[in-house]
Amino acid sequence: MTRLAAALLLGQAAVAQERFSDLHGKVEDQSGAAISGVVVTVTNNATKRSVVVTTGPDGAYYARGLEPGRYTVKFESTGFTVKEAPNVNLLLGKTIKVDATLLVGGVSETMQVVGETPLIDIGATTRGNNIPAEEFDTMPKARSFQALANASPSVNSSSATGGIEGGIQVNGSSAGENNFTVDGVSVNSLVNGHQRMDAVFEYLQEVQVKTSGIAAEYGGALGGVISAVTKSGGNEFRGSLFYYYEGNSLRTSNGFAQRLVLDPATQNTAYYVQDDDQKFNTHEFGGSLGGPIVKDKLFFFGSLSPRLSKLTRNYVTGDGNGPSTSSQRDRKTYSAFGKLTFEPTNRLRMNVSSLWTPEKSVGTTPGFDGTAANQYTGSVATIAANAKLGYKIPQWNAAFTADYTVSPTTLLSLRGGYMKDNYYDTGVDTSQTFEYATSAVGLAGVPAQFQQPAGYRNLPRTRINDHDLTTRKFVLYGSGQLRE
Repeated sequence: MTRLAAALLLGQAAVAQERFSDLHGKVEDQSGAAISGVVVTVTNNATKRSVVVTTGPDGAYYARGLEPGRYTVKFESTGFTVKEAPNVNLLLGKTIKVDATLLVGGVSETMQVVGETPLIDIGATTRGNNIPAEEFDTMPKARSFQALANASPSVNSSSATGGIEGGIQVNGSSAGENNFTVDGVSVNSLVNGHQRMDAVFEYLQEVQVKTSGIAAEYGGALGGVISAVTKSGGNEFRGSLFYYYEGNSLRTSNGFAQRLVLDPATQNTAYYVQDDDQKFNTHEFGGSLGGPIVKDKLFFFGSLSPRLSKLTRNYVTGDGNGPSTSSQRDRKTYSAFGKLTFEPTNRLRMNVSSLWTPEKSVGTTPGFDGTAANQYTGSVATIAANAKLGYKIPQWNAAFTADYTVSPTTLLSLRGGYMKDNYYDTGVDTSQTFEYATSAVGLAGVPAQFQQPAGYRNLPRTRINDHDLTTRKFVLYGSGQLRE
């Protein structure tokens, strides 16, 4: 398979655009002669949306820009039996060839082809792993698409291998050299290369992990490319409701490892301290719905998934004999997705989608740092100040695609995308702060209220992020030809 394409890229260079798959093949009779004018109907088994193309004089057909999923391919021509390939699995970025040999007979006769559908793109040079929804729905995983990368060959967790960046490593590259996309829009951080937006599985159709042979269009991706493609509406209504819970009540052991601390009396021996288990609960609930607005023309798909998390920690303050107190962290994360698909003619197909994933957190829970269980060397006032600290992350992206089929071998395409992400701290007390480098406990002449242990501080030491803004945008248009 040879692709000839000319494209002009405006805005940000080297952004991933892969969102679709291609299907092609050749139709012949029993003697091996090409059959022209064969009507080839490609129907998505999930959405029931169809694309209709016809074979040319050479018997070849091309169906371009198909959404990933399982399809039924039907071949119909006057004087020949109808032939079907009922379970063609189109994976993201793949070009699959499905040929057909038609037998002479009536049009009312139908022959199904089972087990002959190719599963691989024999012309591909990229190596990677495609994980469709039918697979990841049954896999143990975290709640965002990048968690599936660890299930692919050549991929390791950076934290598990001692990596300093966190994230994942692909073929030994650093975790900051990967590229993450959602519907073709890059969601990478410009600071450390990590992904900045999550996408939950309820509105994902497929996740692809490229590990080698990556095309130049992906720019600085020296590691891997992790791409998520979203679901679309179809001619049938379909949806889901879901609820997830995570909490300390489901754990079989204490959530804290033992701490090794230096004996404050001798300063030359150490011992282990076991802090008490702390209470946390996370509730995530939501649903999705897709279907037709105008049958065969206009479709929608939407999903909403808020996640509410609360963590509580109990402390003994000061030198271990101070008053007890507690601190809470409340975190709210939202994930809302919407897509419209418009197909006014069989030649023109348009998609517009948007993903909204803001996050807000109020309160921080400092770690235990004393020599006794649950001890924090700061004061009650310090912990109270921590209870006001938080952050906000307003973030969203949008994507647009339009494909017009000029001829069976020529496609005009327009692609666009935009991502905006910001981070800023909230609740920071800008009053004067002080911290004890050495202990003042028992010093003569020091008022009792100022006799504090080493490390005591009246306010938490805090770095203020006024804003951490990331924006990405692109516009891509061009034409492409497909031929044997």
